[in-house]
Amino acid sequence: RIGCDFDDSIGVGGVIEVQITGLEGVSTAGADLISDDPALLSVTPVADRGQPTWELQSLAAGVARLTVLDAQGADLDFLEVPMQELTGLVGINILGDAVGPSDDASFDEVWTVNADEAVSFQVTPVIGIDSPTMGKYVYTATIDAGLEAGLIDTNLSEGYLYFEVPAGEYAATFEDDYGHFIDMLIIAEER
Repeated sequence: RIGCDFDDSIGVGGVIEVQITGLEGVSTAGADLISDDPALLSVTPVADRGQPTWELQSLAAGVARLTVLDAQGADLDFLEVPMQELTGLVGINILGDAVGPSDDASFDEVWTVNADEAVSFQVTPVIGIDSPTMGKYVYTATIDAGLEAGLIDTNLSEGYLYFEVPAGEYAATFEDDYGHFIDMLIIAEER
């Protein structure tokens, strides 16, 4: 049986990875996963990670039925997968002390952090009013030179910003392939 309930929708454009694991040690070798509406939800097999594995991508808003087939093509299980349009992006503080976000006429979010201390943020897509959604996205990041100089081990294309900077103000913008973006101002203060 499928163990995920998709309580959170997948945001349009989002990609998730799904694995099928058999109950009580039952083999899932030869199992397949299909979408009843490939225009809404694409399903692509990827390299197994110990279990049969697929990549799902939400292509449009709606609900698609995801069905598991056995090696002979018989239906084993299914579930409905909701997909919703994104309403925007937000920054979520992961590591370090950050106060915010606060609003500003020039920026979507303003965060105040401790100068010379490691801080990280994850850019997260939302549906509705700040309701996080499932799905990985690819981002184009534009950060100012001062912030770039303070980067630690980071992955900007996945929306992960990890840095340590001296006192000052630093700007960062993340945009996904669908035109959603977030302009962030990071104010590093000596505290």
